[in-house]
Amino acid sequence: MMSFRAARASDLASMYLVYYLSEVGETEGVDTALPLTVPSVLRHVFETGTMYVAEQDGQILAFAGAITRGPVTFLTDLFVHPRTQSGGLGKTLLSHVLPQDQGIRCTMSSTDPRAQALYVRLGMQPVFPHFNLLWQGHARQEQSPSDLKVVEGQAGDPAFLQWDAQVSGRTRPVDHAFWMRQQQSIPLWFRRQGVTVGYAYVRQAETALTPQTWVVGPLGVSEPGDATACVLAATSWARPRAERVRIDVPGPHPCLAPLLESGFHIIYVETFHSTAATPFFDARCYVPSGSDLL
Repeated sequence: MMSFRAARASDLASMYLVYYLSEVGETEGVDTALPLTVPSVLRHVFETGTMYVAEQDGQILAFAGAITRGPVTFLTDLFVHPRTQSGGLGKTLLSHVLPQDQGIRCTMSSTDPRAQALYVRLGMQPVFPHFNLLWQGHARQEQSPSDLKVVEGQAGDPAFLQWDAQVSGRTRPVDHAFWMRQQQSIPLWFRRQGVTVGYAYVRQAETALTPQTWVVGPLGVSEPGDATACVLAATSWARPRAERVRIDVPGPHPCLAPLLESGFHIIYVETFHSTAATPFFDARCYVPSGSDLL
């Protein structure tokens, strides 16, 4: 019989195996007997959010996770073992991790139409496509000179957290601490003629396959007119430091076409779903940290 319960720390490796098999494992013939290193972001969601598992005969077959930051709950994970028929597992798990109050609920959906249909039925409407972009070292292109100055910031700067809270629509000091501690994030300020117009983190990607990958985000500006210049400045700052640079861009953000022109290419397209009648962030001004924490 299938049972549902709150996740325990001892479940994390089994949960990650479900994710891995669902996303890449079976197509690559992974040896499921081998221990898998649990990503720090999964542990972070467990420690600062809500996670539930579906278990049968001692085996975890599905799990879901969500984090609540201020009035916003972001669904971080929903994965079912590929050899298991869903049979409503996803809906049941979501009922445990998503609050039933009037707060905002949102997620990044894969291209799986079953997942998209589930989110829509739960009131999370599709809002915009979300483009995962990658730049590799051999794809270089000069960019136009900019009057924007990039200045490295200080870890834990309250002004940085305040900027992010205002632009991203939620206060999240625990996520800032995670990015600094676990992903060696470097905070950047963007200034024009001495005036701060935006901020960003550039972080080390957590993957054994591409250790020289940097991730840009979150990144925010106060005015849409500064958005493209700040994104291009951040990626230009990151390029000499890594063989690969990742950035995930909302469809409405004006930097999308310039990034593609500068050598980035699209590797995946997600969909942002939300229950918010009024957006809690301006997709023209904000680049999320990625699909894991928004």
